[in-house]
Amino acid sequence: MTPQQLNNYIIEYNKALENGEITKEEYVELLKGINIMEGIADDAEGLALKEQLNVMINAAISAASLMA
Repeated sequence: MTPQQLNNYIIEYNKALENGEITKEEYVELLKGINIMEGIADDAEGLALKEQLNVMINAAISAASLMA
């Protein structure tokens, strides 16, 4: 799975949360699931992309935890 595909999942989950299709708890679990998905190469570029993705996921989880 490429970083772009993983990013697309994040966008999809954000929309589902905004539309009330999933709960905040489901959203967080889905984002955590992305963290364990494999498919990004472990070369230097792949590791850098994985780190950027982890930052995005953790930021989204933090934002979700602040929602009412």
